[in-house]
Amino acid sequence: MSLLNAQQLERVSHAVQDLTPAQLAWVGGYLSGLSLGGNNVIPFPQALQVSAPGQQHGISTTILYGSQTGNSKNIARKLEQELKAAGTTVSIKSLRDYRPQQLKKEQRILVVISTHGNGEPPDDARAFFQFIHSHRAPGLEGLEFAVLALGDSSYEEFCQTGRELDLRLEQLGASRWLARIDCDVDFGEDAAGWRQQVLEKAGRDTPQAGGNAILFNQPVSGSTVQQEQALGTQEAPYAAELLALTPVTDAASDKEVLHAEFSLAGSGIRYQPGDILALQVRNDSALVDAILSHTGLDGETAVTLKGKTFTLRTALQERLEITSLTRKQYENFTGSSDGYQADADWLDVLEQHPKALDAQTLVELLRPLKAREYSIASSLEAHPEEVHLLVKRVDYPHNRRRHLGAGSNWLARLQTGDSARIHIKPNERFKLPADDQTRIIMIGAGTGVAPFRSFIAEREARDVQGGSWLFFGEQHFRTDFLYQSEWLQYLQSGALERMSVAFSRDQPEKIYVQQRLLEQAAAVWDWLQQGAHVYVCGDMHKMAKDVHQALTQIITQQGGRTPEQAEAQLEQWISAGRYQRDVY
Repeated sequence: MSLLNAQQLERVSHAVQDLTPAQLAWVGGYLSGLSLGGNNVIPFPQALQVSAPGQQHGISTTILYGSQTGNSKNIARKLEQELKAAGTTVSIKSLRDYRPQQLKKEQRILVVISTHGNGEPPDDARAFFQFIHSHRAPGLEGLEFAVLALGDSSYEEFCQTGRELDLRLEQLGASRWLARIDCDVDFGEDAAGWRQQVLEKAGRDTPQAGGNAILFNQPVSGSTVQQEQALGTQEAPYAAELLALTPVTDAASDKEVLHAEFSLAGSGIRYQPGDILALQVRNDSALVDAILSHTGLDGETAVTLKGKTFTLRTALQERLEITSLTRKQYENFTGSSDGYQADADWLDVLEQHPKALDAQTLVELLRPLKAREYSIASSLEAHPEEVHLLVKRVDYPHNRRRHLGAGSNWLARLQTGDSARIHIKPNERFKLPADDQTRIIMIGAGTGVAPFRSFIAEREARDVQGGSWLFFGEQHFRTDFLYQSEWLQYLQSGALERMSVAFSRDQPEKIYVQQRLLEQAAAVWDWLQQGAHVYVCGDMHKMAKDVHQALTQIITQQGGRTPEQAEAQLEQWISAGRYQRDVY
């Protein structure tokens, strides 16, 4: 039996036929609230008469985004959908494709941008930043702007790119339309709040017009935009079964590196070589117990995190960072940054600076426990319905106590058959060339070789021969040659054309990958002249910096350029996607 008679069904259909997807989503939530009755009934909001969908009015708005791993792009896309549904004239562009000279013609820009590396803009925004900080940047009187900055407060240069952009636009004469918001790794709520501010203020700027469509003056959250949440995303993590966990370093090595394989069977999850896998991890229960013992707090005490209630033990084990802290956290807790040590964890700090704390005060000191992100070491073409990782186990002495990295040791504790909550993070700026015949030069040290395993496996599965050169560095040939047998097989099959290795501790003088590059300078330059793409994966503070300098030197010496010209060439290659880096 139908719940609605024919007349009721006709009235409902007529009422919603002109609504946009966002408006339909809101109406659905509103009616759901009505169905609950009692105190759950939502007051019907004030309605604004606006033009029919597709007819947009008001100030023209351009959304710009600079994204390294896709977070900024996703936020910008959501905002675009919401503004269009609200009747705002809006366009969206990546800063990679945006001509900064166009700024002079804009009325309003909304910028979502992340900070990458050592306070640097993401690769797709580097050319834009160089322009606006040059003497060619125009005066921007008459332009309105708002900036949403994404970052990670564990780095000293937290949201540096967004801060610099916000200041520079003001220096050029533009007017700040909304105050900048700086988002940490748990950016969801802050980003949604910023989008809501934009929508509310844009709504006040949009003139009312005739028409039959109704735009409800109701806050729009991420859930009000209709979108399919694909399995294996941050919003919908997937419980992947662990198929294998195998050491790939020798027992005599100074380090333990693990190869992990997870099943994606039946999930429909897709990824590309170069993408990132994020794991939702848990802290070591022994460290949680030690913190509770030292503070004298009861693990069953209720605490509140962002409106949700947990036991203190659950919060410390599953929700909060306790294995690391930032300099700012240390300063806020102790009153000074003197004595801050990057290797310390919260137990160290609580022991060295004893204070009487209640449970809620303790959890408010801590940052959210972020997912651990690793470069994917597999190819779906070569490893169907699987995803592989290469992870170094973090284990070091500090302050007369053993310290364990949260992510790597959580992974090491898993048993075959256990599940891990995972999601894929597309890494759009670390991708194989569209043309399989384009040469690639891959440079990685330690676990930085992981994405290059995915690259070569993909190329072999597509029957691509040659045109690939791997530079790999580690400490010892005998104990630390990660995936040695696989590289030999790829060399024999022709999928890998050349391999240059640097084992830093196998001789009196230390040798690193950047030195191997310089030794092969003429051949590297020849490959670059043939259009080769360059990929670097590894430590941004040391290896990646030294490799960049080596490439500058090769261009200078082999290409007859000045250092300034060589640097400009590398910047051009970064913007064009010929020089890509996945550094951490």
